Amino acid sequence: MKKICIAIIACACVICANAKSPKWLKNARKAQVTVIAFDKDGNPRESQGTFIDEEGTVLTEYDILKGAVKATVIDFSGTEHPVHRIKGANSMYNVAKLSVRKNKTKAGYLVPDTALVPKGKTVYILPTAKADKSVPCTPDTVINEEVFKDSFHYYTLAKEHNERLASCPILNETGGLVGLLQMAAKKGGNSFVMDASYAAQLAISPLDATNADLKAIQIPKALPSSAQDAATFIFLSNSKDTTTYKLYIEDYLTAYPDSINGYILKAEMQTAHKEYDKAEQSYKQALELKNANKDEVHFSWAKALYNLNLDPTYKVYGQWTMEQALVQAQSASAVKDMPIYKKVQADCLYALKRYAEAKEIYISLTKTNLRNPDLFLYAAQCQQMEDGNNLNAIITLQDSALSCYPKPYPAEAAPILLMRGNNYAKAGKPRQAIADLIIYEGLYSGILTAEFYYQREQLAMQCRMYPTALNDIDKAIRLNPAEPVFRAELAAICYRLDMIDKAITAAQAAINLDNKFADAYRILGVCHDKNGNKQEARKNLQKAVDLGDTMSKELLKNIK
Repeated sequence: MKKICIAIIACACVICANAKSPKWLKNARKAQVTVIAFDKDGNPRESQGTFIDEEGTVLTEYDILKGAVKATVIDFSGTEHPVHRIKGANSMYNVAKLSVRKNKTKAGYLVPDTALVPKGKTVYILPTAKADKSVPCTPDTVINEEVFKDSFHYYTLAKEHNERLASCPILNETGGLVGLLQMAAKKGGNSFVMDASYAAQLAISPLDATNADLKAIQIPKALPSSAQDAATFIFLSNSKDTTTYKLYIEDYLTAYPDSINGYILKAEMQTAHKEYDKAEQSYKQALELKNANKDEVHFSWAKALYNLNLDPTYKVYGQWTMEQALVQAQSASAVKDMPIYKKVQADCLYALKRYAEAKEIYISLTKTNLRNPDLFLYAAQCQQMEDGNNLNAIITLQDSALSCYPKPYPAEAAPILLMRGNNYAKAGKPRQAIADLIIYEGLYSGILTAEFYYQREQLAMQCRMYPTALNDIDKAIRLNPAEPVFRAELAAICYRLDMIDKAITAAQAAINLDNKFADAYRILGVCHDKNGNKQEARKNLQKAVDLGDTMSKELLKNIK
């Protein structure tokens, strides 16, 4: 059925001198609609809207749609059109753009007029969509005009208007759509007109998947206009909302049936919902497409299989194994030699305990644009699993990981320094271990544990760095004052530094925390012996012997 374009008819209209409604009013009202939005509890909110094209695009106010889970549009004939998609929204300017699937009605549309309405000119506010056909439009005068976003207009009207007219279309003298009526900011103030051209150009962009205004409207959004942007929008959307996410994918497949992205997104969603048979079919459909980037399909499938097989709760479906993940990653590389595809191969090989092969790939990737510290660390982990006793090889790889960072090291390097420091300690290189742990301490943003300082104190004792050891064991005690081992260690250090009184106090504190701590009695005994208190020395060494300490038995023999 032929559509009515109001913009063409309007040019022939003449304005009545006595301020009666213009002759184009009857046709203009065919573009008006009532918009009814429903929240999650089914509560309705109602406002006005305007068709702006024959495809069923409607402009209305944002506020009515905020929090809505569904909405419907009722046209001039009383026909209902469920809102299909939200095509744009802006809460600041209180405008929204939506689409409906129009039935075969005679509903018209108003084309936004970009021409400036000068001050002093008359504009016409259409009655509400539900108003009787005999109700005239309301004339008003533009008293001020402001430009926003470089080319759009925001008008101030001479009068305040009834709230029932909110979002009603405003037309100029020739019947062109100027904008939508907005209410006065306060009682008795002037009403305003928001440029319809601004609302009409609203569109969904890829990053709008996280747009707060759009997320507040729980009605599905229209996809961006290009295949790549649409795929990005879907990727960034909340896939936990299964119904909407599924709908977006179906929209994508309808719009771009020859694009692999839709099938990949569908397969990944089906995999997440454990619909492995359907996901496999989707991947195979993608591989059958002409001119498809088949490497991307294999890569997605490889990642899906890899992640599944890492999940201990996964029950293997058919051939969806880690071995198949490796096959898919290798197939991706066979189509296009990309470092990221090799990375997945290495990950699969590591999971399959083929450590030497995995290490070889990780090291080869350090010579590509993927070079980063993690690759060296993955290789180091492979070395650890292959031959954990070859500490020098592991440390060399950790050296390479650290070489990826500038000096002084940033905070991101802290975990590597800790790992290398621990390996230096295992390799019998306490000074190098201490050096790494000191830098690590400076980079670490949280509170280090008592065990960290105890470990470093032990290393410092090996190097006879007694002041450093004393400082670290003091920190360990402050962090965990209830641990008797730390008190006993403090006593041992103080004994070596000839701080006998402090050593006795620390050893006694350890015994107070654990009266069956043989080491503490032994240290207390030798400290009393050093002080010349033979009786206390014998008593405490004997107590250590009674608790099973063989070293104290020999020490006891030497006390005369």
